[in-house]
Amino acid sequence: MMDVPASSDVMIIGGNSHPELVNLIANRLGVKNGGCAVYHKTNRETMVEIGDSVRGKDIYIIQTGTKDVNNNIMELLIMAYACKTSSAKSIVGVIPYLPYSKQCK
Repeated sequence: MMDVPASSDVMIIGGNSHPELVNLIANRLGVKNGGCAVYHKTNRETMVEIGDSVRGKDIYIIQTGTKDVNNNIMELLIMAYACKTSSAKSIVGVIPYLPYSKQCK
């Protein structure tokens, strides 16, 4: 049987692709929606600031790949790296729509 983490050990964060979806999922599951700010500098470099501590938590990053596909993927990777360097216990990327997946046919 799998151990289910306590809701205090789980945090959901999301990028700019669909913040409403992130809020709906967090509310439905009754878990904390972590404060994450993703913005772009003047040179188009993506910056991520995670406002809440992720140390020792199971992090789920929700990021769809719709309008600006390449930037959404980069945001996801940078958010995952920020969580990793902040000592998250585990990091799972949740991608409801995976861009580029239909090109393999």
